[in-house]
Amino acid sequence: MKKILILSVVALELLSLGGCARNISSSSYDARKIGAASQTFECVVVSVRKVAVEEGDYLEDNKVGALMGGAAGGVLGNMIGGGRGRTAATVVGALAGAAGGAMAEKHLKSQNGLEYTVKLKSGEMRTVVQGLDNPLYQGQSALLIIDNNRARVVPKNY
Repeated sequence: MKKILILSVVALELLSLGGCARNISSSSYDARKIGAASQTFECVVVSVRKVAVEEGDYLEDNKVGALMGGAAGGVLGNMIGGGRGRTAATVVGALAGAAGGAMAEKHLKSQNGLEYTVKLKSGEMRTVVQGLDNPLYQGQSALLIIDNNRARVVPKNY
């Protein structure tokens, strides 16, 4: 019964970490931006390359995973041995769980993206990283859309 409870807690913790990755889709808009005007520039895609998008470069940046993993590891470690051995197992389990949880959170926050370098009609160049949805190709006519917090490159459909 104890093992089932612990496994359930660990599974719930991992599921809660699944929402950690930022949405980098070119098709996704924050509801607060609806109705707001953005600057739009005609451009041509000069280069496209795959990139890794990561949050939390350092394990200490992944505190939620570390705390959850440490708690789960401590509980599991506490189930081993007795006396001082149990205390040592609890500490080791908590430390190992914290490291594992931080690494799991970092992995869940990582995703692949595309880096687009575009050339505006003025001759200026801009570079934007966004998700893999709606991929563009080199030489394609596009629109660069810029608002206060975000830029995106979308196909020019006219």
